[in-house]
Amino acid sequence: MGIPSGLDAQLMTGEETTYGTAATVDRGYEIRSETLSLEAQRIESSAIRPGRRVLRTGRWFQGQRSAGGEITMELGTVSFGRWFKHCFGAVTTAQPDAAGNPTVYKHTFTPGPLPPGLTIQVGRPGAPSGTVHPFTYTGCKIGSWTLSSAIGEIVTFAPTILGRDETTATPLATASYPANLDLLTFVEGSLTLDGAAHEMRSISVQGTNGLADDRYVHGSRLRNEPLEIGSEGSQARVYSGTIEGEFKDLTAYGRFVSGAEAELVLLFAGGTISGTYDYEVRITANVRFDGTTPNVPDGNVIMQTLPFKVVDNGTTSIRLEYQTTDATV
Repeated sequence: MGIPSGLDAQLMTGEETTYGTAATVDRGYEIRSETLSLEAQRIESSAIRPGRRVLRTGRWFQGQRSAGGEITMELGTVSFGRWFKHCFGAVTTAQPDAAGNPTVYKHTFTPGPLPPGLTIQVGRPGAPSGTVHPFTYTGCKIGSWTLSSAIGEIVTFAPTILGRDETTATPLATASYPANLDLLTFVEGSLTLDGAAHEMRSISVQGTNGLADDRYVHGSRLRNEPLEIGSEGSQARVYSGTIEGEFKDLTAYGRFVSGAEAELVLLFAGGTISGTYDYEVRITANVRFDGTTPNVPDGNVIMQTLPFKVVDNGTTSIRLEYQTTDATV
């Protein structure tokens, strides 16, 4: 008998070639939590009939359906290229070691057309039997995502999913995970602003893909594929974040006051590949800083919060590089 709790839960993904057409799930991920669920609306009559005080059978109907929620994972050294492709859209792959030994691949992700979607299957154990029940979600697009890190914590990756439908009819897939999976942390990483090292206690980077989630038409309860629309003004993609650290001098504050843009380079690393290359995720972005003035709340060390937003300067907006042993994403 399995463990009759979330300890026996599993999550698998597969890449769809056509939006909403289920793919075979073939890659498992360790998760901290998930909130994927079905949203099924009801349509109720508001017509009056003498002597009726309660809604009658036959006067309500099944409405539109969708699925969605958030998944929280710890950032891994392998297998996460699939997620990044569905976050950004465009990807190129290079092999930094021309000899191919060790086998190292660098996948570079930039804003581009998003893939058709993912099929995600979550296995949820029932109590007290421990039977794992499959919930399969099709047409899964990443509406937004967050990468975050703080002192004493493993880097987390949390995508917010816009799904088309949920079913329990698909059999449970056998969970499978990469044999060489390790985790990435900030311990072996760094943060630079305008080329200078910047100490921080926590950081989060968010991306929003600006997807229309209301594409319903007559004749179907299910949503058509979410398309990119302007989420802030005319921009479909919005990337932003927050850095928190100790207040040291006026450099960062000066950028906020003057409106100066700067290059941000954030590195997460963990482990080496044959002792030569590091597994890593590196985010490079041109950013502006939106505040704030450091204050004195008490007698402790003064902290400084630096909200930032990615701005395209014509050469750079944002890119994420994933150095790993995965030959493909």
